[in-house]
Amino acid sequence: MIADVYFAGLDSGRSHSPLRQITRLLNKCHVDRLYHKDEFVAVKIHMGEYGNTAFIRPVYLRPILEALRKIECKPYLTDTNTLYTGMRWNSVDHLHCAALNGFNYAGLQVPVIIADGLRGENTVEVPVEGELVQRAKLAADIIHADALLVVSHFKGHNLTGFGGTLKNLAMGCASRAGKLDMHSVLRPQVDQQLCTACHRCAKSCQADAIVFQPKAEITEACVGCARCIGACPEDAIDSDWGQSSANVQKKIVEYAKAVVTSFNRLGIYINILTAMSPDCDCYGGNDAPVTQDIGFLASTDPVALDKASHDLVLSACGGKDPFKRRYPHLDSSITFAHAAKIGLGSGSYRLHEVRG
Repeated sequence: MIADVYFAGLDSGRSHSPLRQITRLLNKCHVDRLYHKDEFVAVKIHMGEYGNTAFIRPVYLRPILEALRKIECKPYLTDTNTLYTGMRWNSVDHLHCAALNGFNYAGLQVPVIIADGLRGENTVEVPVEGELVQRAKLAADIIHADALLVVSHFKGHNLTGFGGTLKNLAMGCASRAGKLDMHSVLRPQVDQQLCTACHRCAKSCQADAIVFQPKAEITEACVGCARCIGACPEDAIDSDWGQSSANVQKKIVEYAKAVVTSFNRLGIYINILTAMSPDCDCYGGNDAPVTQDIGFLASTDPVALDKASHDLVLSACGGKDPFKRRYPHLDSSITFAHAAKIGLGSGSYRLHEVRG
């Protein structure tokens, strides 16, 4: 089946706001038919780690929230706590971080709810019967909503090659137990010859899984979040990406399916292709974008949406994959192949450019 994906560029003219492009995409996806009066609508968004500047600008949410309020829905912004150390590992600090990054009631006129509870313990198990996942552990205050609308920043990622809607559905909607489940095959190793015992990896480790004897060693307490890999300035920490990334990608797809099927209805998925850094917005900083800003895409098919986004990035880079250049050991095609295999969505799409 060929899915419809709608694209709007940023060339709105000096006298018109690019926000109108997002409104047009919502209308093409029939927002007024998919969401209804008095429904609690979880608007899933990644609000960025403190210090990161690549995350989605809060102003891009305004036309989305206005469209939902026009239907008389009850939207709320939501995200889940992280496995790793930072300002987003518990709800108190996470809400503080969200406010500092501009996701607050004063600016957007909707509540912000961290969906998996104070310390990530608010979990609902959803059957999925996947190849690797039988029961997905999802954040209760997302799954208990009446409907879901997902807004994702398309960018690179050090576990999967890229991150978009599928990762936002899976990692983003999972409780801490679910995140641990998806990362469980990852246990990085330390190259003792490269390690300088600088202790940066230990400072980034939420699980206290790194000891020094005298150089770093990773113990069985590791939860597989891979933060230490990005924290190491000597590239001394790595993992068996051939097996690990393939399994993580498959689990992400199966968790995404658990989220989608738990609502048993179509939802709208939006990808923002601006400030596309090579790494996840979970880091407390960000590198330069891999290419110029491209625009906005929307669909009711999350797989087709990510595939179209990925293709547009490759096209903007002259046919070369900038994420593959950053992570040559990762094969992100596994995500699309597994998603098609389990019926989550379509890798085939028609791209409709929306102009106005």
